[in-house]
Amino acid sequence: MKKILFTIAIISLLLAGCDKESNNGIDSEINITMMEDLSGAIQLYFSTTKIYPCMNYWIDLSWKRSSNNIDVTFKGVISPGVCLRALGPATETLNLGVLNNGTYQLSFYNRDERQSGELIVSSEGYRINFANNSLVHFRNIPLNRIPENTIWVVVSYNEENLLLSFLEAFMELDVTEKSNVTRGYYSFENYHMLGVFSGFKAENDGSITFLPSFTNCGVMLGRRFMRSFVFQNSESSANIEQLIRQHREQIEIRAFTDKGEQFMSWLMN
Repeated sequence: MKKILFTIAIISLLLAGCDKESNNGIDSEINITMMEDLSGAIQLYFSTTKIYPCMNYWIDLSWKRSSNNIDVTFKGVISPGVCLRALGPATETLNLGVLNNGTYQLSFYNRDERQSGELIVSSEGYRINFANNSLVHFRNIPLNRIPENTIWVVVSYNEENLLLSFLEAFMELDVTEKSNVTRGYYSFENYHMLGVFSGFKAENDGSITFLPSFTNCGVMLGRRFMRSFVFQNSESSANIEQLIRQHREQIEIRAFTDKGEQFMSWLMN
């Protein structure tokens, strides 16, 4: 956690003194990842398919909402005053706030192009009705709301018996594995400045796939296998953290809760 906060502070400083590369729109298709924050506000994380020479280029945009109409205009790409020398897309995050259930007309403008569709908000999550186009592409549809008291766990390991040992101990806590997770994506925003999110995808066959975020990238740090699980959790997070700490030498564990908590075994002392 400290490393993430330090990274955010450094990048905040490096973004100072940036210059606009363009104010005439964006010469790129734009990927959109949706996510929620702790308040239930919906976030749109934009990233260009075009790759730039620095990883801290970002998208200049404006937006407005009028009743159930949301308009987003892509104005250009801003180049940094100080380059973080790694290739990457231009990015930006837009906070639409907490939206009431209903259907919203969502429109994107880039140069002379306009693409419009529907954003449907319900108590279960978010749906998008958008025709295929060359401007925007939604990456995680449908986005379901993460149920209360949910914890998702990603385990990286070399030997099956080490995984089974951890799961046996984990199930002795007051948790229940969920086997009927609704199909779709579950993404939870952590640090919107960096587009950092965690989440998982429930596949058609009921299996769970971990969604690597912008920063943790799903790296297994040398382990051969990786499995993901979703649990209903009524146990104290302190007990879960203690259990992860006890197994951190044998396997690598990432755990996330609907409360925004996250535990990384390799960061524990």
